[in-house]
Amino acid sequence: MKLNPRQLEAFRAVMLTGSMTIAAESLQITQPAVSRLIRDLEIVLSLRLFRREGNRLIPGTEAQLLYAEVDKFYQGIERIERVAEDLVTLRTGTLRIGSMSTLGLSVVAEGVCRFALEHPEVRTSLDVRNSLGIMELTSANQIDIGFVQVPSGEYPGVQSIPLPRINAVCVMSVDDVLASKELVTIDDLHERRLISLNTNNPLQRRITSAMEARGAVSLTSVETTSAHSACGMVSGGLGLTVCDPFTASYSKYPGITFRKLDENIPFEISMVFPSHQQRSKLASDFMQIMENIFKSEFISMIPRSAY
Repeated sequence: MKLNPRQLEAFRAVMLTGSMTIAAESLQITQPAVSRLIRDLEIVLSLRLFRREGNRLIPGTEAQLLYAEVDKFYQGIERIERVAEDLVTLRTGTLRIGSMSTLGLSVVAEGVCRFALEHPEVRTSLDVRNSLGIMELTSANQIDIGFVQVPSGEYPGVQSIPLPRINAVCVMSVDDVLASKELVTIDDLHERRLISLNTNNPLQRRITSAMEARGAVSLTSVETTSAHSACGMVSGGLGLTVCDPFTASYSKYPGITFRKLDENIPFEISMVFPSHQQRSKLASDFMQIMENIFKSEFISMIPRSAY
């Protein structure tokens, strides 16, 4: 079996875009050429990678598994390109930031805005992915400062600085009976429909443990890996969710608000740096901006609507 790099490039483009036409535009080739590359790849693999449902292109299980490996390869190429670029620029006037999505879509994005306004001459980038991905990039010296959920144990090549502990909050619709309360109790969640985070999420494990200790049983029927998605479902009238205050505060979904809980359920996060690289002044400046945001907005957080 001999795989053609062009076939894999076309396959990745189709997986990323979900469309032969858009993939062709991104690769600057014709749609029939993309179709032919995918067909040739299926012949080489003796697999059917996609099926059509109307105008939709649906990847099968084999396509998902193949994409996971192909994407790793291309991410490696992109990292090599970043390293080469760093060798040219010697990282002068650049700041590379990485963040888990919960923070990257909220408070870290605000920090980047503040930093960029204060340092307009600096080339700033924000890479949003899961905490493990950020740790890997930090260890490989591909980012200067990262924001992750507190890792269990040390990670090689990474220095970790914990940020102040922030407690989870309960998100509900503005017309929910719980919205009239200043403080939501764990008992209030009993027999309520609760949109939960993925069971592997450290915060969700703490939420589940707190409810079990109080004998509270929710009517959980929906699970999501994204707190932003959970807040969107609350806005859609599906129920309640318990999540980090960053997502609750920065979400722009209409008709939702959030309240503190009567039990402290910590959402623990850390700033991480490459341990084998001297911290740049730019990274230190950004770190100070983020510490100021945390202190001013969340240490003494007052419940407020997320419009």
